[in-house]
Amino acid sequence: MSPLQLGQHTGARGMEKLFLALCFFVGLGAPIFHLLVNELPSLSRTATTVPSGPLNSATGSLFDNEKVQSFTGKRLVKNSNYLDHHPKIDLVTKHCERWGVVTTIFDPSDAIARFLGLPSWCLVIVPDLKTPDNYMSKLKALQEQEGEQYKAGLDKVFFFSVEKQREWQDKGGPFGSFVQSTPWHHFCRKNIGYLFAILHGANFIFDFDDDNLIKLGHDGLPVKILPEGRDVRSMKLSNVNVAMLGANVFNHHPFMGASINDSWARGFPLDSIQDKYTQGQVAFQADLPFASNTKEIGVIQYLADGDPDVDAIHRISKPLPMTFDSGETARSVLVPAHAYSPYNAQATIHTKKAFWGMLLPSTVPGRVSDIWRSYFAQCIFADAGLYLVFSPPKIVQERNEHNYLGDLNAEQDLYYKAGKLVEYLRKWDSESDNIPERMEDLWIDLYEHGYIEIEDVYKVQMWLRALSQVGYKYPPLKRRFRNVAVMGQFNYADKETTINDVIYWTQKTREYFQTVVAVGPFSNSQMQAFQNKSIIAKSNDYDHNAQKGYFSPLGNLRDMLLAFKNSTMIDGVLYAHDDAILNITELSQGQYPFPTNKIMHTLPTTRVRDGIVSEGRFAYRAFPDGHFESIDKNASFESLDIMFRDDITWYHAFKPYSTGGQILLAQDPSSLKYRESDGSILFPGKGQSDFMFVPKKYADQFAEAAELHLKHSIFIECAFPKVLDIICQKTSAETRDVKLCTSWTAKIRGSLEMVQSCINGNASFGVVHPFKISQGCKEFSHAYDQLQ
Repeated sequence: MSPLQLGQHTGARGMEKLFLALCFFVGLGAPIFHLLVNELPSLSRTATTVPSGPLNSATGSLFDNEKVQSFTGKRLVKNSNYLDHHPKIDLVTKHCERWGVVTTIFDPSDAIARFLGLPSWCLVIVPDLKTPDNYMSKLKALQEQEGEQYKAGLDKVFFFSVEKQREWQDKGGPFGSFVQSTPWHHFCRKNIGYLFAILHGANFIFDFDDDNLIKLGHDGLPVKILPEGRDVRSMKLSNVNVAMLGANVFNHHPFMGASINDSWARGFPLDSIQDKYTQGQVAFQADLPFASNTKEIGVIQYLADGDPDVDAIHRISKPLPMTFDSGETARSVLVPAHAYSPYNAQATIHTKKAFWGMLLPSTVPGRVSDIWRSYFAQCIFADAGLYLVFSPPKIVQERNEHNYLGDLNAEQDLYYKAGKLVEYLRKWDSESDNIPERMEDLWIDLYEHGYIEIEDVYKVQMWLRALSQVGYKYPPLKRRFRNVAVMGQFNYADKETTINDVIYWTQKTREYFQTVVAVGPFSNSQMQAFQNKSIIAKSNDYDHNAQKGYFSPLGNLRDMLLAFKNSTMIDGVLYAHDDAILNITELSQGQYPFPTNKIMHTLPTTRVRDGIVSEGRFAYRAFPDGHFESIDKNASFESLDIMFRDDITWYHAFKPYSTGGQILLAQDPSSLKYRESDGSILFPGKGQSDFMFVPKKYADQFAEAAELHLKHSIFIECAFPKVLDIICQKTSAETRDVKLCTSWTAKIRGSLEMVQSCINGNASFGVVHPFKISQGCKEFSHAYDQLQ
């Protein structure tokens, strides 16, 4: 440790203690289910409020995420203006598919020289006004010291001189305006380097700093930073740990084997660093293709050994150097789509579909800029099918000289605002249906809430249009649905794996839907675990002493509809058993937002009053006097066993909880309003009831009909068809039959083979059932992804 650093450590102890005392706060909040409606995003963009004052006389004020200013400028990206024709920008150097981008004010470093030992990589160096004029001659001298294997690398270097940068300012259109608006003496000069690389054919950009050295392999050459393969379709990361957690922030340091206990990355919210539940656990290991039908890697952040990227509080309070797991046993980790984790601009690979998210804001300090960029981008990653991966250290950081207290001062936004930023981004939404417009909306909202200044709004508008000018093609959105809540029904909660099953089921479902609730016969300790792990869950006892799941799905769906009835965001509730795999594309019919105009179900056709009772087994009319008639009224029977004597193979036939309960319902005076003109109650038959979507506008009708069936303990396969029939009888509700794929063949029922046979079939199935998550998170995830 240098004398300068030692003095920084000892002189900052008082500040350290004060800062930690202010920041180390973790609140568990009220019971999670009671937060359901409060957790929903608010899209209000008009109210202007004043930041909150002091909390009390013993503490200071906190950043409160309120709107503090209004954007009054023009939206230059909306309405496809970003596609306007602008002058073509010519190449300055040769085409290259893999680019490194670095900016520096120092002499050439070993990190720069070592990068040039990577085959198939080119490098653009973006100098600032303080960068030495003889930089390239010094780099050549340094290369000669490194050895023959590095000399060829100079042919792949483009030193984008200050003069060349100024020439770009004169280019027409948003491209020239963007370059001209990029400030000197700021970390964000890198933005011009990104634009340079994209213009010159980049499919991958390695964003790094000049004090981050790529490690050397056994052959004395720099280790490869990309796996074998020419493009994303042919590349994969091997044995990746898939992280599992419910929290909305992910602390990857413990996961990656940090040698210092209780470590965290720069930009991780300080109010969460003591929350062990943000550290997650391994759901499973799998090879991760760079690109598949359902997801694509957008960013790979390589960790660094030695003096890695941690904030000033970490450096002041904990020893250095530190390392992470490396070698053959080290694993990359895939961050869940719903969770935020800060990544930097020091050793990060961006794939082409994520280039739009590389813009570094310039109105915040450099110690904040790349972290803000990472959080801003992740807000849209989840809606673009892009994922973040942290990989073991192929980097050693030999940090340029920093003043710890200077860093502490520059990082204040990270300390005070990072947690609030994640909270804001998690709830944020926009009506825009493409990435450029969505990004413009986001940065405007972030300006209005005090995270960036107006110059960055203008900058993102120029950046997005400049990308279009150089021919960049934005990837399509694969948006998560925010207008419906998903209710997952767990019939059993008595397995050792129940908590993990619920966590991973929730996580997987959140890849497609923002609001997800797990319901089941959970114990108090399980509910506490879910609350600790930020899982929204509800316990029930509707089944009492009966078989699990016989009645509770009906009661739970009723409760969810009533809970969301007055929500301004949720338009309906989608109910599915935990062992039902949803084909989201088929259910949504490719629409966004999720279509909520019809009730969706997998039940037999219920338009009985039109004479249609397709597959409606055990359909009949029950009269209060105890006799029964066929649906078409052509036959009358004294008992159901006589009526259905030729169809008694159904296990639940004539049980007290099926037709027995229906008979009691028909005799109940409360059913009077549901009787037909002949005085009967028409039961449309039984049907598999593992899925239903109900628009919330029918919440009251559903609740009333469900209560009548719960009162008489009617099995869900008999209850759901009649509840649906009642809603259609009393309202103008439209329904949509969703195809269910299943198999009753014992050999393949509930297996991946069954799922694959459904996929290979000619029909478009909306639901596949059953496939239990208890078979393994890996198998469940694979089946879910295969169906999409």
